[in-house]
Amino acid sequence: MVLPSRFRVGVLVLTFAAAFVSLAAAPFHGTVLPLRADGLALNSAGEVVVVEAGTEATYHPGTSVLSSVGDDSPAWAAAAAKRVWFGSGDPPLGAYPEMAERALRDIRLLTNSATGASMAAPVTAWRYVWPRDAAFVAAALATSGYHAEAALVLEFLAGVAPEDGLWEARYRVDGSGPVADGRAPQMDGAGWVAWATWLAVETAPGPAHAELVVEMMGPAVVASADAMVASVGDDGLPAPSSDYWERPESEVTIGTVGPMSLGLRSAIALAPSLDVDPEPWRDAATRLDAAIDREFRPHGYPRTVPRGGLDAAVSFLAPPFAPPSPSVRAAVLETERALLVPNGGHRPGEKWRNDANVAWTPETAMLALALAGQGDVAEAQRLLDFLDAHRTPLGSLPEKVDASGRPASVAPLGLTGAIVVLAVAELERGLPVVPAVT
Repeated sequence: MVLPSRFRVGVLVLTFAAAFVSLAAAPFHGTVLPLRADGLALNSAGEVVVVEAGTEATYHPGTSVLSSVGDDSPAWAAAAAKRVWFGSGDPPLGAYPEMAERALRDIRLLTNSATGASMAAPVTAWRYVWPRDAAFVAAALATSGYHAEAALVLEFLAGVAPEDGLWEARYRVDGSGPVADGRAPQMDGAGWVAWATWLAVETAPGPAHAELVVEMMGPAVVASADAMVASVGDDGLPAPSSDYWERPESEVTIGTVGPMSLGLRSAIALAPSLDVDPEPWRDAATRLDAAIDREFRPHGYPRTVPRGGLDAAVSFLAPPFAPPSPSVRAAVLETERALLVPNGGHRPGEKWRNDANVAWTPETAMLALALAGQGDVAEAQRLLDFLDAHRTPLGSLPEKVDASGRPASVAPLGLTGAIVVLAVAELERGLPVVPAVT
């Protein structure tokens, strides 16, 4: 479905410095990379460019325009439009105004304003759309009052949505389909896309916008929910699937069952607008939630049962993804302590053996979001303080922070930026919580 013209917010042209146009594959998890870029900016032609690390570049205040650009350049027309755009929403800034604003501006630059394709990061093999990352970007935009931009991100997902509801790991930004790299579909994508749709509807500025989102995303949500139903076995658990760790799995993980529970509950909440019978979804969600409670809860919600080690994905069972639970709250607090690395951030899980002293910002931000959602404000702020203090010189959020406390790998990472925005929103105003199955 093509969105009406009122949702079109201008064409984004993305160019890249020569140092970043190699065709190198994305690094395996555990590989520590030097900082690849300080961030994104508008150059004198009004184009979005990658700013190489170490250039000491700065912005004109309140913009993404490089300070070296004069006010007679085309960039200022683009900057003026983006100033208007930023002021048109209701961004959560809270105690982190600079970090939250830069995160939203970076999300804006990572997302093609004509198609809604939201890249994970602007270099090499990150220049693709991951369904889970894009879902978080849409959620962050919707909860920040940028409803048209959130709808565009969802429109892109609707355009590449698989008919069988089994989302691939990543998709090409031109919308031509998934990246053929041998990865199997990742079941958590179905859950995240359904949740982002529900949140966009829940936070919609009016019924017309909500109806548009439902019409646009309905087939993808139905197919995703049906795929999740088909994957739930007699024991209430799905077959093993890759999750946000992006590696093959032989056992079912908390990183898969959490988003699946979330996605099924989101689809059930949307069912009246979708004009479908939600009972198969309700039955699968009930059995899945019972299996999570039976298999994962007695062990503190580890990555895999029984001794898979604690995992940051326990956050997926906490508010705003699910109603509060004393056992989940205790697990989130214990997981945050267990995954803390010396630099102050967090690794993905206890069984994450590579680069044990390197912090991953998405996981740190996700734990901050869960802590904020369950009312552990001081702990959430401690994690957000860490992220705020370890941004790049241009203020972007990187993928990693190395053992010496320096930003590392790619920047900006859209997923981290989106989760940070959601965490700040949770602290400032609270976020809608997907209802439990009744």
